[in-house]
Amino acid sequence: MRLKKHGIITSAARATVRELVALGVPVKKVNRVLAVLARLTGVTVIGSIDGRSVRRIVLEGGIAARIQLVEEIRDADGITLSGDGTSHRKINYHARHAYLNKVDGTHTRRFLSVNTEANHTSETQLAGWKDIVTDLYDTYNASPRGQLTPADPRNFTAKMRGFNTDHAEDQKKTFRLMEQWKEEQDREVRGQRAMADLTSDELLYVLAEETAAVAMNLGGIQVWETLSPEVRAEHHDAIIRATRRKLGEAAFAALSDMEKRHASLFVHSFCCMHKDLNAFKGGNKEMTTYWNDAGVTPPVLLMNRDNDAAARAAPASSAGNRAKEISIGGAAKLVELSGAVLNHKDDKKGHHDSYRWFFEFVLGFLVRFPDTSNVRFGSLGDAASELLVRHPLYIEYLEHSRDRKVTARFNHLESNVYKGLKDRPTITELCAFALYSQAISHPYLRKVRGPGSTTLNHLNLGPFHVHVCEHIQRIIDQPTLLLGPEASYELGALDGQPWERPEAITAVHRLRPLLPHLEPVMVRFFRGALKTKVRFTREFAPGGTISTLSVVEKEEAWARPTNDDNEGALGRLRVSKRAAPSQTLASHNAQEQYKFNDTQVFIDTLSPQEHRFIMERARLEDASGSEKAHRVAQIKADRIASAAKRDRTAAQKAKKDDKQQKLRRLTCIKTSADVTPSMTNPVLDLHLDWHRTFVDSVTGAQASRVPMKSAAKLKDQKIVVLKEAVDRYNELSPELLEAVARKIRGVEDEQESECEADWYCESDGDELED
Repeated sequence: MRLKKHGIITSAARATVRELVALGVPVKKVNRVLAVLARLTGVTVIGSIDGRSVRRIVLEGGIAARIQLVEEIRDADGITLSGDGTSHRKINYHARHAYLNKVDGTHTRRFLSVNTEANHTSETQLAGWKDIVTDLYDTYNASPRGQLTPADPRNFTAKMRGFNTDHAEDQKKTFRLMEQWKEEQDREVRGQRAMADLTSDELLYVLAEETAAVAMNLGGIQVWETLSPEVRAEHHDAIIRATRRKLGEAAFAALSDMEKRHASLFVHSFCCMHKDLNAFKGGNKEMTTYWNDAGVTPPVLLMNRDNDAAARAAPASSAGNRAKEISIGGAAKLVELSGAVLNHKDDKKGHHDSYRWFFEFVLGFLVRFPDTSNVRFGSLGDAASELLVRHPLYIEYLEHSRDRKVTARFNHLESNVYKGLKDRPTITELCAFALYSQAISHPYLRKVRGPGSTTLNHLNLGPFHVHVCEHIQRIIDQPTLLLGPEASYELGALDGQPWERPEAITAVHRLRPLLPHLEPVMVRFFRGALKTKVRFTREFAPGGTISTLSVVEKEEAWARPTNDDNEGALGRLRVSKRAAPSQTLASHNAQEQYKFNDTQVFIDTLSPQEHRFIMERARLEDASGSEKAHRVAQIKADRIASAAKRDRTAAQKAKKDDKQQKLRRLTCIKTSADVTPSMTNPVLDLHLDWHRTFVDSVTGAQASRVPMKSAAKLKDQKIVVLKEAVDRYNELSPELLEAVARKIRGVEDEQESECEADWYCESDGDELED
């Protein structure tokens, strides 16, 4: 088998190289793998392929994929775009996909790219989409096919029908910007057609009219005549664009309502995985309010090491009180800490194999704790089920791990997990987690991402989400569906199918006699989940865009129920970065495009001339230095952002310092009788700020602090609050009065400042080393 013909690697060899790289063979080992395969098949390989050639061959696959994609977009009835972002090694990355939809029910997934972005703003994301479109159509139009039949990049926005993202606010804004971009491109195309239909005299009249208007805005025809040719050319281009837009608006206005709807159709759909994630968070938030409302003992606080030390050292101090206020407990905290101990995302931290081997010894098989450390979808509910099903064994394991240490003591993180597993209110919340996970989350996820979900249209899921909300309400009204002795999956599970983990339901029923608050806690969780679920399914509301779509429109704007395509692309990027740290992003994208877009089938249809074009283009792109250009652009953007932030910080500090000086010069009110209705609101606010700044920060008593401004908006309220503050100030001890005086003079208590720096840490600083 000859790898080269006349010194050029053959098309068959190139296809083989791309397939091997797509299967995960490292670039440097492709030649060796070819040799091994040849020996196995008894074929003699003549020639070799070096690493640089392999990299260029991979790039060729990406270039072919771009040409392929432009042709497929041309043939599609509509396209649905999707995207998602993450950060890796402090750099923002954004993954993008497209589904090419046809009204006959064919929906083809196409990977577009994973690109770096200077930041995660909506404007930057829109610019990323525009760059992708420009790259696609520039490549196509430079190819032999594009030279024969050029493609208009505005066809891309014309075919845009759907946009699938998560529920973040920046994605909603990005959708609005994309919608605006689509409209601008549509009007430009219509305006260009309208200009082409005008006679020469009509066109000259329209342009003259627009030019006169611009000249008048500049100050008259005399000013226009004094402009340099360059400036006049810029205005001329603006005049052409404005004319095109004006004619385009007129052409659009002349369309029928149905034609306008079709031209403007652009539907925003939201990932169902995020709907479930947010519903779970909403349930937990509502559930945690139960303990205080009911006046019963809440879950034990699982404080981090520093906050725990602060609370123990000085429980009645401001630092101790603050440490308790910012600490939390409950099921969410327990499963998070359990994941950090048993299955930490950093392989060098946590118990990992020690835990797994212990459970294998006891159970006879290996187990893996749900990946709460990486916050996997559904991991909190699964972790709660796991802790409940094997509750005694987890306690035994922690004791076993403790007793085999030299010190025979838990570290702080292990101590928190052990404490949570022994706490009944925390176990009660774990049961609520497990019940929701088994009754709602798992059946819901089976629907939106289980077998057969790849053909499911998100736009048809409105009735399903109504059913979800109705079922949650049914459980709220009848808790016995899950907690009664006759509870079953037929009535309790969302889909009426067997429980994902029946042992979890059994464990909850076993523990129920020990948990007197289980039913109200569970109901509170389901109620919070329902409120959130309703809020996050508004896109299906009656009268909304989705509810009014026709069958054909739903096919054109077809979207997957989840955003798994982009989540997976970002995950593969992380894996690729670990396996091949020096691989360029262009090479990674070319490899992914070739692999997921069936590009080899397209390559097989190319002519020799088109093959030569792709090879030449790959050489140019390989030598273009685009990767370095991206890195330089990133640092330039970072430097601009840093400078802007420094300016904002300096301005804020100056404003704060000015206010501090103004407060220090203020003569405080001596008695509450001096607070009169004749005082204006600004004066009242100034005196209240004086008490907030110099008195409340010293006393630290939460119950007797001046409330926030939002709690006392009216003048009468401000007067009452200020009188109370003056009375409290007059009742301070001499020691506190001296502390207030030091505060006014700007002398900080060093010990207290140090405590704040050390103890007011909200994140867990616990180490996992023995």
